[in-house]
Amino acid sequence: MEKKRMDWSALMAFGMVIMALGASLSDAEISCTEALRSLIPCTPFLVGFGSSAPNVVCCIGVQHVFEQANTTATHRDLCQCFQNAASQIGALPERVKELPQFCNIHVTLPLDANVNCSRIK
Repeated sequence: MEKKRMDWSALMAFGMVIMALGASLSDAEISCTEALRSLIPCTPFLVGFGSSAPNVVCCIGVQHVFEQANTTATHRDLCQCFQNAASQIGALPERVKELPQFCNIHVTLPLDANVNCSRIK
């Protein structure tokens, strides 16, 4: 029962992060809000609850996000968006980095909290 309560709390926190960051990418091919919505199914994996691998719906969301991110500006904006969201929901850095591997998806930007987003090309 406690585990389900923690999963729900993480999802609620992620939803609030989405709302708070909603207007941050107005000119991007994919907005911060849309990207975060696509990644909601990844929350249990990213914060360390439940399975040790992301589910199929999560991987579909990851693929959607990275298919829509085609410009340097979008990569930089999404980098900052993801860093902020990951920090606010308490995502485990190693899980964030592992996500593309688990989903068998090549990503075009680093998923690392220590990356300087303004230097991404």
